[in-house]
Parts: sequence; structure tokens; C-alpha cells
Amino acid sequence: MKSDQNTHSKLDRSLKDRHIQFLALGGVIGVGLFYGASEAVRLAGPGILIAYIIAGIIVAIVMRSLGEMTVEKPIAGSFSSYAHELLGPRMGFITGGMWWFFWVATVMSELAAIGKLIQFWYPAFPAWIPGLVALGLFTLCNLLVVRVFGEIEFIFAILKVMTIIGFMIFGALMILTGVFNDGKVVGLTNLWAHGGFLPFGWVGVISVISLVIQGYSGIETLAVEAGESQDPAKSLPKAFRTVTFRISFFYIGSILIMLAAYPWNELLKAGESPYILIFMKAGIPLVATIMNLLIIFSALSSCNTGVYGASRILYSMAEDKNMPAALTKINSNKIPYMATYATAAAMSIGTIITYLSPDYVYIWITSASAFASLFTWIVILVLEILFRSKVEKNGEKLQYPMPFWPVLPILGIIMLLGALAAIIYSPLTRVSVFSGIGWLLLLLVYYQIKIAPRYRNPSVKVQHDA
Repeated sequence: MKSDQNTHSKLDRSLKDRHIQFLALGGVIGVGLFYGASEAVRLAGPGILIAYIIAGIIVAIVMRSLGEMTVEKPIAGSFSSYAHELLGPRMGFITGGMWWFFWVATVMSELAAIGKLIQFWYPAFPAWIPGLVALGLFTLCNLLVVRVFGEIEFIFAILKVMTIIGFMIFGALMILTGVFNDGKVVGLTNLWAHGGFLPFGWVGVISVISLVIQGYSGIETLAVEAGESQDPAKSLPKAFRTVTFRISFFYIGSILIMLAAYPWNELLKAGESPYILIFMKAGIPLVATIMNLLIIFSALSSCNTGVYGASRILYSMAEDKNMPAALTKINSNKIPYMATYATAAAMSIGTIITYLSPDYVYIWITSASAFASLFTWIVILVLEILFRSKVEKNGEKLQYPMPFWPVLPILGIIMLLGALAAIIYSPLTRVSVFSGIGWLLLLLVYYQIKIAPRYRNPSVKVQHDA
């Protein structure tokens, strides 16, 4: 299938190879790892490692499938546009709408976490104010030339990577040498010495699936960035090859070290990150303060990427005439500013929820985004199977073919359906299914009323285009 790089070409293709490499990391490594890990550890204990490994395998399959399609056709609409082409306009619209919902919910949760992290220094400070200020700042950032956005996110991503590597080195020293741990070399015994490796059984692992999935979610933004990549043929294969390994290494590695360094049940304190508590327990509060600051930067970065990804998918849907034409407007910097404003406005609802219920908003909204993420990943795998079948039928060759096809995408779909069943099983995360299905129904109703008539009646479509 030939690449169509002219689609949605009004956007500025100025993201360089290094931007693409690190933007995917920036979008994924956020408070879902640094802050949300506390809730996941509380529910599963050391067994959380199993959930992260399973999710890592799923992500690897999804990203390899998405990479195959994106290298052939690098456009801003990405999997939403592919769904429109391969599954019809209804599925294209729903896929884009679900992914937009995912990022809106994710950024809402990150905004809530920023407020709670600020309370590390100022416990009485209202949690909703920092999130509102942050939303304003990265909305402005997203209105700048995309190259400037890329540079800002590149710096943020470097800080994140340095933070995780620094934490892993510090934790490894504690585990292997006993430094900052009264000279006690604990090795890996903390993984099973406090109630066993599965203190809550497999039920605990199942209960955290949505939190872990949400932690990995957003990695598919890499494909959306392709629409503004300076040299997609060069940068995308490299990015898709490395990003899954890097994310899995940082996530699984840092969680492993965190659980080995201290007993997991001593790292549970409501509203605080276990990554910070380790340094507090080690008697070095200055480093804990620096870690808290870096986690806030991580949250800001993830939110910034969220506004970018969600606004681009909304712009793409409007370009396909599935959303109001006003959302296709771009400014002098070739940025879809109306789509950016609309996305930021939806995300601002999170500050209202944080104001009303600051203690529970993070877990609620994080779970709510999981269904949309799983839905998107399943669609991506189905699209890859259809895409590959079409290419092989036409006798064409792919630049970046999926290995072990079609076994891997089918395995990925089965694993994702299992993850969805796990989310439905857990009472804590069942809200993600209710909210996701509710949003899905809203999208279907909107499509039937506003969009379907254009496909049934050609004259309506002409009037719309005019």
C-alpha cells in the first residue's frame, strides 16, 4: 500500500528524528508510573510486576502492528483514518472519538495528581488550582510552532529518563550494598517476605489491570506524531523498534527495584508516590523533594503530549468532515488552534471534579480512561490484520512488516479481551467500562444524527462540503 503523506498536509512537518524518539516516551511516562503505582501496589503487592509484564507484551504487539501501518501511511489521523478506510466512516469516527476521550480523561487524572503532588510541600493548598494553571500553560505551548513543542517535550522526556535511571541506580545500591538502609543488603527478599509475592492472590493482579494498562496507554501517540514528522520513512521504524523496549524497561525495572528496596506494605501512604517515600525512609528528604519536582515535570509533560495528541485526532476527524468544520482552522504556526481550544476546554472539567472530590478523583478518572485505551488497541490489531491482508492480496511489499503474522495480532486481541474481562471483574475498575460504554453510545448517537445522513444522501454531503 503506497504511502499518502499529503493527507492533512496543512500541518507543519518539522518534528525531527530525536523529537519522535522521545515524544513517545514523554507521552507515556507520567504520573501513572510515579504516582499511580501507590494504588496499584496497595491492591496487588509485588504481584503488580505480573500485571506490568503482561501489559508490556500487549503493548509490544500493538505497537509493532501500528508501526507496520504507520510507516506505510504516516498521517495525523493515524488509526482513526485507517479505520475510516478499512472499516468504514462509522468505525473511523468512533475510533477517533474513543481515543480523544482517552486523552481527555488521562489529562484530567494527571491534572488532579499535579495538585496532590504540590500538597507534598503545601498540604493545605487547593489541589485544583495547580492543575488549572498547568492546563493554561500547556494549551499555550500547543499553539506554538510544532518544532517548539517538540523541543519542550524533548527536554521534559530527557528529565523523565534521567529521573528513572537515577532512581534505579539509587535503588540498586540500596538492594546490593545496603547504603541508606542501615547497611542491610536485602537483595530481592522483599518481593516475597511480607505476605508472599501474591499477598492478595490473582484477584489482586486482576484488580490492577486497568491501572497498569492506563500507565502504558498513550504510547500510540507516536503514530499520530507521524503526521508532523520531518522524515517519517527514516524516523518511524527506529522509533517503533525502540520505544516499547524502553518503556517496558523503565516501568518494569523501576517497579522491581522499588518493591525490592523496601517492604511493599511500608510504601503505602495515601496521596504520595512510593518513589518519593523511598527517599524519605532513606533519610534524605532533599532528594525526595527533587524527585517530587521531577514527577510534577513528568505530569506536565504527559499533559502537554495529551493536548497535542487529542487535538490532532480531533482535527483529523474534522478534516474528514466528521466533526464541525471550525475544528479544521489552523493558525499562522500551522497549528489546529480550534481543535486545541476544544480539547483543553473538555480537559478543564477535570479541575471541577478535583475541586469537588480531590481525594478520589485520580483513581476514578484513571479507571475511566482504561476502556477507551483497550478499545483503541483492539481496533488497531483488527486494522493491522485487514491492512496486511489487503497488501498481500495486491502483491505489494511492506517497508516494516509485522513478524509472525497473523499469530501475534490474534494473540494480542485475545490478551486484550482478557484484560477487558479483568477490568469488568474488579468492582474498583468497573467504572471504566460503564463510562467507556456510555461515551461509545454518545458517539454512535452523534454519528447517526449528524454524519450518517451524508452517506445515505449524497446531496447532504455536497451541502456540507459547501
